[in-house]
Amino acid sequence: MVLTEHFLLERGFCCGNGCKHCPYGYEKVPEPRRSDLLASRQAGNREGSDS
Repeated sequence: MVLTEHFLLERGFCCGNGCKHCPYGYEKVPEPRRSDLLASRQAGNREGSDS
């Protein structure tokens, strides 16, 4: 199940599960998973901006 960014904003906090659309920067996700998620998000942003 994928939760939307809108739903996560309505919830009001990071749950720490590494949600795909987390608007809170994965603040409660423990390291090293947090760094991995942020790096993969950055890689996805770069791929989308190449066109």
